[in-house]
Amino acid sequence: MGLINMYGKILKVSNNDLRGNVDDRIAAVYAAFKHVKYMNNYVIFSFVGEYSSNKLYVGSVHMKEKSLVTFEVRNDELEYINKFVTDYMNNTLNPSEYEIIDISNMEKIEIISSTEEDFNGLETLDKMSIKREVKVEEVVEKNRKPIFLYFLLVFMILLLIGVTYLYLNPDLLQVNMKKLDCTMDGFDRKVELNYTSTANAKFNEKDRLISLDRIDTYKFTDENTYNEFKQNNKENTYFNIDGNFKYDDSTLELKLIHSDNLVIDDYEEVYNYLKSKGYSCIEGTYNE
Repeated sequence: MGLINMYGKILKVSNNDLRGNVDDRIAAVYAAFKHVKYMNNYVIFSFVGEYSSNKLYVGSVHMKEKSLVTFEVRNDELEYINKFVTDYMNNTLNPSEYEIIDISNMEKIEIISSTEEDFNGLETLDKMSIKREVKVEEVVEKNRKPIFLYFLLVFMILLLIGVTYLYLNPDLLQVNMKKLDCTMDGFDRKVELNYTSTANAKFNEKDRLISLDRIDTYKFTDENTYNEFKQNNKENTYFNIDGNFKYDDSTLELKLIHSDNLVIDDYEEVYNYLKSKGYSCIEGTYNE
């Protein structure tokens, strides 16, 4: 028996692996639900075009903006997840046990990890869970063809004018995004050296942080101190960073080149954070 309401949705997989390879599969998410007793959220899904593999994927789920983020589940959780699947397919869900979660506004799924199970009813789950759009062919009467051609001609003329205008004004296609160029002078007591730090933050069109790159330049006062520091690889002792070290013998300088991963990403929050660290920042824009 099929369900009256369709609770599933087709979602694009958004995660990359550690080598930067993109997962271009499409996920058929059949349902997301809450176990009422334990208050845990779960999701069941498979991949479009892979129904013959008879693999159903289940996982705990977290909502992040318009994304579903999944994680594998423990063995003791599979019992009541499998009971949900059985009740779901038989249209016998008990609201005191399970509560369906609305995923109609979700746009993608990020699969951190999941648990795989053998399952022979994927096509049935697909038909009862995911709504398909019905294509309706329009019947065009013969006496309306000239009107259609007239509007097509007008559309083509307007399109040509628009393309020409954009070609002559390419700046209109550029989207300016915010950036911060920040500097700070300080003294590091660990190494007894003055340093200058530059921080360059770039944001996307929604004012969310894309990257925060820093270069910390330490200036040595004499060659002996510089050479002793360099030859003994003291940068690994004093500086705990995930980045690169670059010595400049001509200027007696050591540069620490690295990127910061912040928990915050809002433009105003990042700006206030850098100011609190002692940076002076110049606001600007860039485009790509």
